[in-house]
Amino acid sequence: MKRIGVDFNTLTSEPIGLIKIASPEEMAEDADSELALLEQGERVVLWEPGLEAEGTILLEDGWILARPDPTTYVDTPLDERYLQELPPALR
Repeated sequence: MKRIGVDFNTLTSEPIGLIKIASPEEMAEDADSELALLEQGERVVLWEPGLEAEGTILLEDGWILARPDPTTYVDTPLDERYLQELPPALR
């Protein structure tokens, strides 16, 4: 299963409940991206520092989106290098 870096915060913007992976503009700028190889309905691992989940790829109006499976959310350990970049109050 492919592992895709995402921003889970995009779940709260329209369309709500979907992760926005790439816009049509982003895909036009980087048509050779590995993201261009994603297929409708493909299962992937969605990842950001500290969190990952499985999801299903949706291709809509040039957008690459993903619907996360809420039963697969897993907290993952943060890399020590990432922790050093956080303000002390958040470590």
